[in-house]
Amino acid sequence: MSDVVFPAIGHIYRADYGELAYRVAFADDGSTLRWAEDKAADFDAAAKTETYQAIPVRPGVFMVTWREADGTTVTHVEDFENGILHAAITLPDHTFLTLPGKWTRLD
Repeated sequence: MSDVVFPAIGHIYRADYGELAYRVAFADDGSTLRWAEDKAADFDAAAKTETYQAIPVRPGVFMVTWREADGTTVTHVEDFENGILHAAITLPDHTFLTLPGKWTRLD
C-alpha cells in the first residue's frame, strides 16, 4: 500500500470527541498539519503546527502520528470511510488518554 495517497492532504477536518473538539488542517505538502480547538475564534492565531506521519492501515484507514513541542505524543486512527477517529495521546506528565470520536471533513 505504499502508493496509497493520504486523503486528508489539503483538507480540514473536525475531530469531535464530545466535550473536546479540534480542527485539523492538513497542508498540501503531505507532512505538516495545523490544529486548534474547534471553538477557537481565530484558527490561524490559535493553531499549532506539527510534522506528522500517515501510515495506511487498510483502504480508507490511516494511522497518523506526531509529537508536539511540549512532549505530547498523538496517535490517530482516522477512518475516512466511516467518519470515525480513535486517538491515543500521552501527555508530558505521562497521563495516557484514549478518545473515540467523529471525523468530519469541513471543506
